[in-house]
Amino acid sequence: MARSRQRLERFLLDLLEPMGRSERRHWGELYVRGLLQDGERKSIEPMAARLPDGNVQAMQQFVGQSPWEWGEVWARLGKRMTAELEPDAAWVVDDTGFPKQGEDSVGVDRQYSGTLGKTGNCQVAVSLHHVGEQGNAVLGWRLYLPETWAKDPERRQAAGVPEEVVFKRKWELALDLLDQARGWGLPDRIVLGDAGYGEATEFRDGLEARGLRYAVGIAPQAGVWAKAPRIEVPEYGGRGAPPKKWDYGEQRPSSVKDVALQAKGWKKVRWREGSKGWLESRFLALRLHRLRKNSISRKG
Repeated sequence: MARSRQRLERFLLDLLEPMGRSERRHWGELYVRGLLQDGERKSIEPMAARLPDGNVQAMQQFVGQSPWEWGEVWARLGKRMTAELEPDAAWVVDDTGFPKQGEDSVGVDRQYSGTLGKTGNCQVAVSLHHVGEQGNAVLGWRLYLPETWAKDPERRQAAGVPEEVVFKRKWELALDLLDQARGWGLPDRIVLGDAGYGEATEFRDGLEARGLRYAVGIAPQAGVWAKAPRIEVPEYGGRGAPPKKWDYGEQRPSSVKDVALQAKGWKKVRWREGSKGWLESRFLALRLHRLRKNSISRKG
């Protein structure tokens, strides 16, 4: 334990340097030690009670009131951890739900949580992870603020939500996290995400605009074209607003599910052995053309 603590202190020496004053760095180290110790409750009071040199008032002030630049701390952590892990890794965007009983915690609302597997009273945070075979490291978090919170001045003021924090969709928060990691000078990785992000055309467009490769999930009913369709822009008749949607005429897209059911050449791939046996599935690569939202078909 003594050797582990010495290693942790050396690790935190550079990481916490942007906090400035020595007492901030001291309580920052103490807070990290509290998070790493045994015990289910990770709030200030139980952590301070478990630490021989814990102090509830000082730790609460460090977390809730002490001004220090968190962005530089995250940047140093991201650079350090990605340097320790293998270079052939991916960036994974995801979100996590934190169940809550009350209504006062920032962003808490009745909303869907993948952690719960259902809609419940919780907070939701969007995250970006550097993931590879050797392990993974969190590169950043953004707390999702529902519109009900963003448009409620009294609730925002009571919880201390800064004025500059506005409503953003989860995919927008994910793009912010990617921009942050790239701003640190980290090399680009392929971006992975589930359908909660892949279904947002704007998110995919944002990745393409940044020149990032990606592999994201989409819903089985998503429309695609096996062959590039003929696209026309409807003529403007001079009345009303000009048409803003593309016209595919009589052509009809197919769902991803239908394309997959009709396709041949599927291959079974094993990628690693898990706790319950090999992790494997069937894979097939096809080049398709996606159906954009700003489109119409004369058949519906």
